[in-house]
Amino acid sequence: MHTDLVLNPFGAELRDIVAIAQAADAADVGTVWITDHFSGEMVGAPWSRDPFVCLGAIGAMTERVDIGVLVANVTNRHPVQLASAINSVQSLAPGRVRLGVGSGAAAGSRFASEHEMIGKQLLSVDARVDLLRESIQSLSDIWARVPANPSVAVGFSGLSAIVDEAAMPRLIVGASAWSTIEVAIQLADGVNIRRTNRLHEQLERLRSIDLPVGFEVSVLDVREPGTALGVVPDDLVDAGVDRYLVTVSPGSDLDAVTSMRRD
Repeated sequence: MHTDLVLNPFGAELRDIVAIAQAADAADVGTVWITDHFSGEMVGAPWSRDPFVCLGAIGAMTERVDIGVLVANVTNRHPVQLASAINSVQSLAPGRVRLGVGSGAAAGSRFASEHEMIGKQLLSVDARVDLLRESIQSLSDIWARVPANPSVAVGFSGLSAIVDEAAMPRLIVGASAWSTIEVAIQLADGVNIRRTNRLHEQLERLRSIDLPVGFEVSVLDVREPGTALGVVPDDLVDAGVDRYLVTVSPGSDLDAVTSMRRD
């Protein structure tokens, strides 16, 4: 099973983000991910960092490790702008880029204020699932050089010259509800499920399905301070999860990541 790291951008310095990614590049890490938040307010941090600026810097300063955004917020990012950003990262790290997408925050959640800051309507669960589905289709159309997409929310017309010749990156859907997991199974290359009290039920349900060839199931966990990195929880090993994603803080977890270095 791969162990991946999810970098926390809140209050982080870009040089620390690059340093911990370089340590991961030399260690037994599959992918370095960074989250998509423009404000640190909701977690009490003084700022956040743009994920694509961070990924560009990481891509230029690493050689082996895969890199990706987990997850790009389709409520805030139109697929055309998202495609341009992630394809630019691909030019710096060919063959190493992954694209995670998510449907945005739910009303009442701690990240809802980020939508409110820029006047984005907080959609219902069904509406967010529909937006996610349409956004994935728009992304697929962009890489297929389709000039028009009819979606009212995330469509386009007369579109051309957005991405280079790189193949569309592996697409991962971030999920915590089964309705979103279903979108991933139908339209994406994998699903990343946040650990909640429904996790084992969801993993059991996934095991009962004939998943597409190459489809990856990963789980996102919050690392408790002082917990060793690289140790996968037994419940995920037993469930046959493909990837274990754990959060780290660039400013304080460099030594822990360095300790994962391969012999």
